[in-house]
Amino acid sequence: MLRLRIGGGMCNYIVFSPKYRGRVQVGDRALVAGAVIRGICEEMDIEVIDMAVNPDYVALFIKCLPKYSVSYLSKMIKRSSRELKKEFPRLKEWYGDHLWAPSCHHGFVGNGWDVVGKYILAHNSHEYNR
Repeated sequence: MLRLRIGGGMCNYIVFSPKYRGRVQVGDRALVAGAVIRGICEEMDIEVIDMAVNPDYVALFIKCLPKYSVSYLSKMIKRSSRELKKEFPRLKEWYGDHLWAPSCHHGFVGNGWDVVGKYILAHNSHEYNR
């Protein structure tokens, strides 16, 4: 069970997907994507409570101070595509300039954070994710 530290900040649930659906984030690409996204969050002082990098979407459960807007958060996290294209040049052939779709789902999480944690945990251990 996930435990959230008491203190300042907001809990957010963000889901975004590649521009073209498909089994993009698998194997090494999924591992590198997770590491790059965690690195970006660390640079911005965002606590990653949980994350699931699935073949066709990424789900993030994060905690951050309210100094960042939702659009700025998603824009900064989606910049991970630059690093992924450097690591895997074939992604540039498949996706061109934009790896991630321009939209994303975002929700603020209040007292129901354990539900979101269970959801991400269930999808992170899903058999098709391996």
